[in-house]
Amino acid sequence: MNFNIENEIVQLISTTWLNSPKEELSKNYITRYWSIDTQWMSYAQAESLIAELIGKGWLIEEKSILKPNIEMNFESITFGWNPKENIHTKLPKSNDVEIVETIQELKTEETNNIDVTSIIELTSAQRRLVRYISANTGILKDEIIRRCARKKRSLGQITTNLCLLLIAKEQGMDMPELLEGIEN
Repeated sequence: MNFNIENEIVQLISTTWLNSPKEELSKNYITRYWSIDTQWMSYAQAESLIAELIGKGWLIEEKSILKPNIEMNFESITFGWNPKENIHTKLPKSNDVEIVETIQELKTEETNNIDVTSIIELTSAQRRLVRYISANTGILKDEIIRRCARKKRSLGQITTNLCLLLIAKEQGMDMPELLEGIEN
């Protein structure tokens, strides 16, 4: 068994259900999230991976609604994680995976040493903006900060304010209102 691919699957599923751990998500939502929101893969790859995860028992499907078939541990999510290409090949069956909890425990130990606030320093105005985005989108503040740090890393020379605005825009928030709030 390839422990790296199993870890990738656990990360993918845990990250997908991070903001809604008790909810069942639609196939369309997950496909859009993986392909458009996070840009982890193409739309076709996302559809194919979902079908394979269902077939291998990682996800349970009922009328195009999905729920995870693993024990999720959200502390195990690695900051700035992106799925590797090998997640699309040789997916193991879920019932063959006996070490998922061990992997999650190892990841928890690694990530417990990382403080979200140390990833990126925010001014008081930026912290207010994070709280506002969180309140209006339902995304946890820590997740918004993680996404902001990921955007800063990938886009290079970009301000924290612009990263936060991009996150808000991706969530469908009204931009003129946010821009007005930043200017004041």
